[in-house]
Amino acid sequence: MNISPKQLITLREERGWSQEKLAAIASISERTVQRIERDGSCSLDTKMAIASAFEISPAELVNQSMDDDLLQFKVKTSWGGEVGLFVVGLATPLIALLTATDGRWEVASFLAVCVGSIALTVMHYGLKSTYELFDNSSWIVRYPTYVNGLNKFIVQAKSVIEYTYIVGVVSTVVVALTIIVHVPSKLNELPDFIVVVIRPLFYSILFVELWFRPYKKKMESMLSNQLENEKI
Repeated sequence: MNISPKQLITLREERGWSQEKLAAIASISERTVQRIERDGSCSLDTKMAIASAFEISPAELVNQSMDDDLLQFKVKTSWGGEVGLFVVGLATPLIALLTATDGRWEVASFLAVCVGSIALTVMHYGLKSTYELFDNSSWIVRYPTYVNGLNKFIVQAKSVIEYTYIVGVVSTVVVALTIIVHVPSKLNELPDFIVVVIRPLFYSILFVELWFRPYKKKMESMLSNQLENEKI
């Protein structure tokens, strides 16, 4: 049995979905849904599609009786993650210091990117989910061998990456237009103008490439390991 029929029915009814709607969201046939709810048999691709539709880990489709006490897992340490985080911790302020123009502008640019990205995430996923997502970023260094709903966190991390770049690009455009309109004399100092304008985008790149993309890749690796350990 690849999926617990009882678990699948419970998850579907909790969301108020019909078999037809689940089939449409998961991009499978309604007859496939009916068969799984009858005997639990399905392919790995179908199992992954249904898990993605519910935004949960495929393991959560196996057995409804699994409770938190039974899902106690080991916590492993990624030494590569520790070394990487240490290097990032040293490199980020060093890069910012060497390329800085004005301390107040550096702080303002950094806060604009962070606050804007977090605000968009809260608007989309809610405060609790956003807190859990950022709190779990410690998985880059120490991570559990099993996590419920890992797909959900991966999707949210992908959104944060997109939001951060959107905030960086929009902030860069706003700064450029503001300077051109209100302080046109700055255009005579083109190198300084460029450095000031691209600052928010610069911090967006640091935020994403040195923190959230490695975090997302770590979760994808964790999910892959979970799937390998499952009895399919």
